[in-house]
Amino acid sequence: MKAILTLLIINSLILISCGNNTTIEEDLLSSPPSNERRGRPQDNYECQISSSGHCIFTGDPHKTILKPGTDKILDREDQYLFSMEGAVALNSSGNILNASGRPAFDGDYLGYDPEHKEGLSSDAKAFHRVMATMFSIRNALMYDIAAITQTEWDILINELAIREVKNSTYTDGPTPRDNYYGRQGIFDLAKNPQGRNIHHEVMKFLEESGIFLLCHVTSDDFGQMLKDTHPEGHDPCQVAEITSKVPF
Repeated sequence: MKAILTLLIINSLILISCGNNTTIEEDLLSSPPSNERRGRPQDNYECQISSSGHCIFTGDPHKTILKPGTDKILDREDQYLFSMEGAVALNSSGNILNASGRPAFDGDYLGYDPEHKEGLSSDAKAFHRVMATMFSIRNALMYDIAAITQTEWDILINELAIREVKNSTYTDGPTPRDNYYGRQGIFDLAKNPQGRNIHHEVMKFLEESGIFLLCHVTSDDFGQMLKDTHPEGHDPCQVAEITSKVPF
């Protein structure tokens, strides 16, 4: 009898253990891939309401940017550094970014490597210019919004405007995930967030703007690559609803 009870206890423990392992495996399979699994830095951004009422993001601004409407790369003090012709986008570790659908992240910056730039394809060169363009827009929305005027904003988003990227705002969705902001809508929201953490709205605008702009200035083959490698299986260039591409 004692042996039978011992056997029953052991079997019960095995069943419990197997059940727990199955649950863990199911959780791993059903959970969405993290940014790190997708080859992207982890999104740790938050914004905090400043004394001026703006939602200022944690982290650091891009230290080098492309001056809108020019080929001049500037630092944060508006000092000229080098030309966009030899500029490439790098991550925080100093590695040159591969052309992909990857959005800009904290720590990315523009460096000067004309030899590397010369050997890139036209799509890759366009990718680096998109990153440079988005660095300025990103700094404005995330870090410098208190000082940015409407006129300055219009200049910053000109590359988006001439391609009609993010023309409209929609905020009547059943959930916040269904809403989106256009170029003017996101500026108005950032200027007056009414005490809200607008992290999601700003990051969604930046990511979609960057990839829609990328769709405009690269080849159809590059657009297919963006679809094939999208972490959620979406076709961003189809979502962009491009009727006629406008290259740089």
